[in-house]
Amino acid sequence: MMKRTVIAVALSMTLWVPAFAGEIKIEGGGTAISTVFLPIKKRYEKLHGDYLTIVQSSAVKGLIALNEGKVDIATGAHPLEDIVAGAAKDGVVIDPATIVSTQVGDNELIVIANRDSEVRQLSKEQLKAVFTGRISTWKEVGGKNLPIVVVWGKETEGQNVQFTRIALDGEPVTATRHPATTYRDIAETVAKLPGSVGVVSHEMTTAATRSIDTIAIGSPIYAFTKGAPSAKVQTVLDFYKTEYGFLK
Repeated sequence: MMKRTVIAVALSMTLWVPAFAGEIKIEGGGTAISTVFLPIKKRYEKLHGDYLTIVQSSAVKGLIALNEGKVDIATGAHPLEDIVAGAAKDGVVIDPATIVSTQVGDNELIVIANRDSEVRQLSKEQLKAVFTGRISTWKEVGGKNLPIVVVWGKETEGQNVQFTRIALDGEPVTATRHPATTYRDIAETVAKLPGSVGVVSHEMTTAATRSIDTIAIGSPIYAFTKGAPSAKVQTVLDFYKTEYGFLK
């Protein structure tokens, strides 16, 4: 009787535990991971069975992993040529002809400031001067007589490239910047550090900081595959389109 009960319990547990049909490995930058793939993970796994193994690192590390066959999807928030160039700086040569790019989303970048600054708006020229260090106090742009502290992320590579290109016209950010790591760390640092200003994904804005009205700064989000997407990878991309209504 006991043996029969044990078998019945084991069978019921087998039927209850989801049987994953496979694993799809995804790696890349924080913007793409946090805005595209993490939001769909649980629902995708529940409906499709395949398990999404998601690693947040950087667009360059993700593309290198893809090139080495370690992941199925690499993802980043800037164009393939920029990421290939980044890999080359790390000593890894990747043939862009072997990589297929699919734009899966758009990331809106927001300039945020600590509320002590009292500044609500910056022109393109003022924004550029603030982040390159030519303007050093908020008083120079209509705020308090408070030193400006630029908070800059170490792990927001895609954002940094796009912001530098669009807002700073390719000029480097000030050398006296305050280092942070992820989008969340930038937002939390700006919230507590008087005089600070930073750039984050729109999803990271909170009531603890002030969003600055300035130029539009957009960043495309890409999924990269070695050759055309496999059937399973295409299912993931199509699922994101179904859930969020975006896929180019």
